[in-house]
This record gives sequence, structure tokens and C-alpha cells, in this order.
Amino acid sequence: MIVIITLFYLSLATIIGMVSWKLITLRNLKLSLVEGVEKELHGKLYDTIHNAWYVFRVVVLARIRKFALAIFYTTAHEMLHFTELVGQRLKERHSKWFDMVKGKGVIRKKGSVSFFLRDVAEYKKSLARDN
Repeated sequence: MIVIITLFYLSLATIIGMVSWKLITLRNLKLSLVEGVEKELHGKLYDTIHNAWYVFRVVVLARIRKFALAIFYTTAHEMLHFTELVGQRLKERHSKWFDMVKGKGVIRKKGSVSFFLRDVAEYKKSLARDN
């Protein structure tokens, strides 16, 4: 029910906006829909519409733009922060494995893989000593 009422008011505001926009454009082109209607609406209605459009354009749209930019930059910052944290956690979790493969860490597990990695680590240490 709330959705239907909201859609009704949005369509009503759109229709009023379209009629106002058409009156402004006809006023700028010096045209009239009906000669008598334009003479009646010539006074304060056009001034009110122009002032309302100016206020809407300058005040409301500028604030909406600033708010949208603030949301965009905040979201981008949070996403970058999140990816940085995930990267750090992955690095911490897998740093022991990387060190073992590179031959930097101490290999304490038993088995054929650990013997191979221990041999690689000893070979790298012997290369470092020879240089």
C-alpha cells in the first residue's frame, strides 16, 4: 500500500513538473497554449516557477550531488580498507608457507615434502655462504 501511494505521489510530482517545464519553455519561446490562459498566468506564476526551479537546481540538486559524492567516496574508502585488511590477513596466514617454499623458515613437519624443503633450504644457505 505504501508503495502504491509513493508511486502515485511521484507520478503526480512528475506531471506537475512536466507542466511547469512546458510553461517555462513556452514562455522562453514567446509562445502560448491559449492566449487567455497565458494572460492570466503571466504574472506571479511564472516568477514563482522560475524561483522554485532556481532554488531546486541550486540548493537541492547541489546538496544531492554533494551527498552522492560523499557516499561514493566513503564506500570506495571502505572497500579499499577492506581489501587491504583481507590482503594482510592472507599474507599473515600464508607467510609461513611462502617462507618454507623460499627456504627462509624452519620446517618442523616430518615427511617427504619437509625433507625436500629442508634440503632446498640447506642448498640456499650453502649458496649464500659461498657468495
